[in-house]
Amino acid sequence: MPEIHEDSLNQDKPTLALIDGNSIAYRAFFALPEELATTSGQQTNAVFGFTRMLIRLLTDHDPDGVVVAWDVSRRSFRTDEYPEYKAQRSSAPDAFRSQLPLIDEVLDALRITQLRQEGFEADDIIATLCRDAVKGGWKVLVVTGDRDAFQLVDDDVTVVYTRRGISDVVMATAEWIEDKYAIKPVDYVPYAALRGDNSDNLPGVTGVGEKRAAQLIIKYGTLDEIFAHLDEQTPKLRENLALAREQVLLNERLMTLVDDMDLDLDVDSLHLREWDPDVVEPLFDSLEFHSMWEDLLAVTDAAQREVTIMDVETFIDTRGVRLSELLTTAETVGIEPVLSDDEIWGFAVSDGEIAVAVPLEIALTGLADAAVAGHDIKETLRRLGSISFKKLAMDTALASYVINPTSREYELEGMAEKYLAVELVSPDREDDNTLFDMGPDTDTAGNRAAVVAHLSGVLREELANRSELELFEELELPLIPVLAQMEYWGIGIDVEYLEDLGEDLRQRLTELRNQIFETAGMEFNLNSTDQLREVLFGKLELPVTKKTSTGRPSTDASVLEKLEHPITEDLLRYRELEKLRSTYVEGYLPLVADDGRIHTRFNQMTAATGRLSSDRPNLQNIPIRSEEGRTIRRAFIADEGHLFLVADYSQIELRILAHLSRDPDLVEIFRSDGDVHTSTASRVWGVPESEVTGEMRRRSKMINFGLLYGMEAYGLASRLGITRDEAQEHMDTYFEQFPSVSDFLAGVVDEARRSGYTTTMFGRRRYLPELKSDNFRIRQMGERMALNAPVQGSAADIIKKAMIDLDHRVHETGSGARQLLQIHDELVLEVPESEIEDAKSLTVSTMEGVIELEVPLKVEPLIASNLAKAKE
Repeated sequence: MPEIHEDSLNQDKPTLALIDGNSIAYRAFFALPEELATTSGQQTNAVFGFTRMLIRLLTDHDPDGVVVAWDVSRRSFRTDEYPEYKAQRSSAPDAFRSQLPLIDEVLDALRITQLRQEGFEADDIIATLCRDAVKGGWKVLVVTGDRDAFQLVDDDVTVVYTRRGISDVVMATAEWIEDKYAIKPVDYVPYAALRGDNSDNLPGVTGVGEKRAAQLIIKYGTLDEIFAHLDEQTPKLRENLALAREQVLLNERLMTLVDDMDLDLDVDSLHLREWDPDVVEPLFDSLEFHSMWEDLLAVTDAAQREVTIMDVETFIDTRGVRLSELLTTAETVGIEPVLSDDEIWGFAVSDGEIAVAVPLEIALTGLADAAVAGHDIKETLRRLGSISFKKLAMDTALASYVINPTSREYELEGMAEKYLAVELVSPDREDDNTLFDMGPDTDTAGNRAAVVAHLSGVLREELANRSELELFEELELPLIPVLAQMEYWGIGIDVEYLEDLGEDLRQRLTELRNQIFETAGMEFNLNSTDQLREVLFGKLELPVTKKTSTGRPSTDASVLEKLEHPITEDLLRYRELEKLRSTYVEGYLPLVADDGRIHTRFNQMTAATGRLSSDRPNLQNIPIRSEEGRTIRRAFIADEGHLFLVADYSQIELRILAHLSRDPDLVEIFRSDGDVHTSTASRVWGVPESEVTGEMRRRSKMINFGLLYGMEAYGLASRLGITRDEAQEHMDTYFEQFPSVSDFLAGVVDEARRSGYTTTMFGRRRYLPELKSDNFRIRQMGERMALNAPVQGSAADIIKKAMIDLDHRVHETGSGARQLLQIHDELVLEVPESEIEDAKSLTVSTMEGVIELEVPLKVEPLIASNLAKAKE
């Protein structure tokens, strides 16, 4: 390992960390996926996130004492004075409340003090401890996501403010607050009182935002002075301030934290106490916090080790001499791009012990035949365009995803801590007089490259232990350059057409809006759910058929479709057109690059099933079902002299089901190239295929696909508009006709219960702790995921392999075809017109021959100049 340096706060005063327990636990619960659970089914996202935050606090700040403050209940002296205080908040979910005792257990095991007091909030406890600790000579860190704590900040108090989730934090010092809000911390309460706080249900002054509130506070100092000088304000502001006076003064009282509670606690007794590993380790084991146990030991072993920092020596190598020397001894090197003015200047290359920073052309030449490892390297390859690495041996972010596809957190910093017990920072350069003065970038890139080099072997071993190394090396890794090229090429957009479409939609929306207002007999905000409720269920007195989780009348599409009134049809139409305008027209236009193309990003590390997704923008949800939706597809155009080749796997998931279940009748349908939905309908309804009606086929199609997604009789009945008994009868008949399918699906769930995961044909695992939950609803959800994951995951793996194989064949044949989009079971290529027939033959043969199944894969190719024509 490279040289490790120690880091500490080096403060004269001791540090006391005060944690707002409810704030941090709640943010952890909503920031981390609900799938985070033990194998017994206990959801642990809140306790996991809270514990991780606590360990990071110990690591990053080395406090001498820690206290966690909690609310006791919703009721406090604030609700006694103002019952509407926080009244809009829904009750905490059961899955969250079930984890609060687990957090208590963790804190008790670590011997960390917890405080609660009836009638007060956690903020008040923190304010009181803050005052007492500062008087006693402590520095204080307040850890919270509540901005009310900013009023506590001074030279001795800093708020560790969690902005989003629990990992995006800022050190809110007095200077930070002044830069952010243009006020001093002591003025934060009157400033906030003017603005109001929606999260606490405290309305502010109409028309007074952050800037105006700060101006008033700076000029007048206090709320009393502001209200004493109303005659100096503009007429509108004067009126708004006068109307809001009592509310603002109430806000000030409610927002002011109590700092003189009787806690009967000696601050000096809050020093961290030694905890017993024999108590903590079994608890962490029961919660399955295996990596966090190692993290905890790293910061609080017998000597409570300080934070360790990764720091390799990085050499500037302008001629590639050191790079050549490095490559002679390293089997695999870690690489990290070095940026200058947001351009790739070159690469840092490391064997884990030292690093060299090499200009781009020299680096690419030197690395041409080297085995390289990177972290989330697709973005770098996209920026390099047609340049790639011949021997891409590892992507540490992607490997982490394959190992734990529900994590959602694959940052190199977290992996360095988890696997190597080191911290990545951006060290200062000691010598700023090098020929290429990159500031800290070369050093930072060198450290990151070193971490990647070390992680490469660790993750490869982990993948091998999970039997997923072959999946990673043959499917996920070689797909990276294919996706990077697709992002680099982008897809053409007819901007003029899209702009005209936007104008047409705006005109139609105006007409619809006026029609809705005329029907309602009043104007209102169509985008306000509250106002819409008032119109529908108040003014028009329509029946309430469904309520939201908060008990209010629902206005979702399913409700509007059932209400018999002229206004509902117009509302549904308005929503449809507004979504087309806002999501697609207005969403696409700003993302069209200078080359007239949209360059979406494909995400390999999102879906637990292995499916790709796309964003910036999402081009996998281009609408196709409605006529208006097809107008959006019309905007996607092939380059001049080119055509789109759209190749779609026909019913791939049902074909995979036939293969995996080996059901002889289902296999025969596909082998004889029959219409699977018509054939299924024939068997379910007991009529010849020639007598199958359109309605029978529609129902059969719903049954076929519904079973793949674990749909039960209730769901099928709802979709088909039939009774639950009828739906159950259809399903029973289906399984009687295809018994091997029934056996296969039951076996998938049983095996998942036994092993804890499902597996695709290519070895991809999806872990399903939900199957062992004590909660029936969660178990049912786990069963549905178990039914779907092997089939949908195998389909995702097949099309990924098809993309890789097609890319190879295109290069081998010198074809001018380019893969542009992957939309689940469909590939979109752009092909020179003169090569279209050859490209069609190449694409179909490649996609159909990607794997041998019990039934043939079938690809349906379409050729068109725009995507709308490809779906006609």
